[in-house]
Amino acid sequence: MKAIQYRSFGGPEVLEYVDLPEPEVGAGDVLIETSAIGVNFPDIRERLGVYNQAETRVGGVTLPQVGGLQVVGRVRKAGQGADSALMGRKVMALMPKGAYAQQAVARAEMVVALDEGADDVAMASLPCQGVTAFLALQACTTLRDGESVLVQGAAGGVGSLAVQIAKALGAGTVIGTASSEARRAFVRSIGADHAIAYDTPDWPQTVLELTGGRGVDIILETIGGDVFDQNFECLAMLGRCVVIGSTRGPGQPLAPRRLMAKAHSLAGVYLPSFFVRPDLIQRALRFLADGVAKGSITANIGAVLPLSRTAEAHDLLERREVQGVIVLDPGA
Repeated sequence: MKAIQYRSFGGPEVLEYVDLPEPEVGAGDVLIETSAIGVNFPDIRERLGVYNQAETRVGGVTLPQVGGLQVVGRVRKAGQGADSALMGRKVMALMPKGAYAQQAVARAEMVVALDEGADDVAMASLPCQGVTAFLALQACTTLRDGESVLVQGAAGGVGSLAVQIAKALGAGTVIGTASSEARRAFVRSIGADHAIAYDTPDWPQTVLELTGGRGVDIILETIGGDVFDQNFECLAMLGRCVVIGSTRGPGQPLAPRRLMAKAHSLAGVYLPSFFVRPDLIQRALRFLADGVAKGSITANIGAVLPLSRTAEAHDLLERREVQGVIVLDPGA
């Protein structure tokens, strides 16, 4: 089978289009003949060796590596103990590695069957970012009906799905932040009630005004830096802040006593940590599949490229030259 493999850490040039044997299927696993493969920023961080640095505290990558976390395809083999009903079905899957290939192995517990009419490319764009957003709202905290949500970086991959997922879960007011008017228009187009800038010093006051002075119940934080600290200026009593990322860096340490004044809570989400809870992963995947079928969740596709051009996909993503998820076609 054809696959993308790297034998050393580095830039996109380390990605090699190679022939590899069919991967082995263990107990509880399924072998998927892939039809669409999503590309994500964690794939790039793995390739760069970021996750092999001690300070990241998230484990590491063993070389050589076939990267990639998410696929859509058809189940061709099922290991001992795997659900035999998945045989021959079109599925969406999340996995710790190995997605960049014409055949990929996933734990059956982290797979959901799709309708035959489901769009392979659209569904392949969802798992990593969509599951992260869902877990932030339903595992790290629990969004209750009518609560307000602020999504930082709402035009990004996780953020744009978080806006839609929050609405589908029954959120009241959803506010998204974005860095330009064009991106804010996009945030409004996917269902946010308001879209504001986060690069002005008074943005927390805008959030307070939009919520009648109360603040928001939940903040999904993706930016970091000085924005992280500002979040607590517009977080309501008993509000919850969930850290998903920090594009501006970690910022200053948070004094724990700051949480006490309004009984705030702080949590973080790192998707691979949830691989020990496949029940939550599968619940999130099913929510995404059902949401697309109902029309409450829409995939945002940036580009579709052949598997052989994965290095180009990484380059485009690193330079942020696409808005939306890049999907690889393993058959092209």
